[in-house]
Amino acid sequence: MIQMTPHASAGFERSEENRSMGCEQDDEPPAETAETAGSADGDPRVIDQALQPWLPATRPKVQLETLSILTWPTGVAVDSPAFDHFLAAVVSPFCATYPARSTQLLYRRSLTYFFRWWGQARAREGQPDSFTEQLLHGYRASLTLQQREGTHKRLEARTINVYLASLRAFCQWLKRTAQIPYNPMSAVKGMKVAKRFVRDSLTEPEVERLIATFDVTVTDPAAQEQVLRDYAMTLLWVSTGTRSIELARAQRRHLNHRDGHPILYLHRKGSSSAEQPVVLAPWVLDALTAYFRMHDRRHHGGGPTEPFRGPLPEHPLFAWLRGPGKYHSKRQNVAQTRGCRPLGVGSIQAMMRHHLEEAGLSRLINPDTQSVRPISPHSLRHTAATLALKHGATIRQVQSMLGHADIQTTMIYLHEKDRILNAAEHTIPDFSVPLPTVCDRREHHE
Repeated sequence: MIQMTPHASAGFERSEENRSMGCEQDDEPPAETAETAGSADGDPRVIDQALQPWLPATRPKVQLETLSILTWPTGVAVDSPAFDHFLAAVVSPFCATYPARSTQLLYRRSLTYFFRWWGQARAREGQPDSFTEQLLHGYRASLTLQQREGTHKRLEARTINVYLASLRAFCQWLKRTAQIPYNPMSAVKGMKVAKRFVRDSLTEPEVERLIATFDVTVTDPAAQEQVLRDYAMTLLWVSTGTRSIELARAQRRHLNHRDGHPILYLHRKGSSSAEQPVVLAPWVLDALTAYFRMHDRRHHGGGPTEPFRGPLPEHPLFAWLRGPGKYHSKRQNVAQTRGCRPLGVGSIQAMMRHHLEEAGLSRLINPDTQSVRPISPHSLRHTAATLALKHGATIRQVQSMLGHADIQTTMIYLHEKDRILNAAEHTIPDFSVPLPTVCDRREHHE
């Protein structure tokens, strides 16, 4: 259980009603005899009959909707030292239970937002001082009315569900550590998200149009390094279906050989290290090698280097163009102290959006439905899965390539492909009649 320091005595303590719910463990019951152990035999009716004489005549009913789990301390204001201490002493240990740094930051930001909302809503909207289901329902309602900063658009349902999921996980952690008797977020449902098909993917000619936007013949060293980096990243993206976060996490030391094939171990979403491999095609490895050599020649003073176990094994796979000494490292990382900083997710996605727009692929029109195809950087992941299935890969092979924990997630690609190609609509007979030719109005006047 969390030990509250004297400074935290003004913090968020469990209410008296919460303590009376049975957080304290009762004494050990006496050992049952062989006769009583064998009589019930697990039959619920026998157990109910045996317990009936022991039950009180009247039982107090607990209203979970109004049951106070935590109470906002008197005199504690938002951004006060006591409030900051609560975040550091309680919220931070919960976030530290997740291995991924990005998950820790996301949950801490979401929980900080909730507690700030609670503290401010007490005075502004008359929200209660007690942490109850009613309060949580009010928080959910406020998220549906919240607008994004700088815009007048409200939060999307998926974004709201992220805020609710972080609070749900926090309450579950408090319950697991015996701080609260039950998880009040279990009664708060997430926003309904409309089901839809997989985001559209690129065809093979469209992939060739995308690759053609990279001018690998440039001679300026800085421009050449950038083109080779983005070109190699795009080939890796479209051939293995990696996520943008996995590209940002990749390092050179994650490259290896197995059974005569070059592989790259990926730090998958939700994992703590690079464990799952993807196989690199020879043309992808050639592009990576060309980028490594250009980068090392510009920033590390060396000649051509091997792509595996080079002079900087902890070097990011894809780095910024700035040279050594341009960054202040927050950690003792060899690559960062030498100035090679990994590209972030935002930069990777911005690069791909730029090339999709340059290739004219950002807003494609479906000729059959005249609707806009939803093409985005993440579409390259769907492109890899679709092309693999098209050229004979099994659903299990595609699952392994994409790193899906549940094959049902991968089956979405197969279902969509089969739904269109083998649709029942194709079997309906043609009942149409010949239509008269409709000429254009301008041609009629001519």
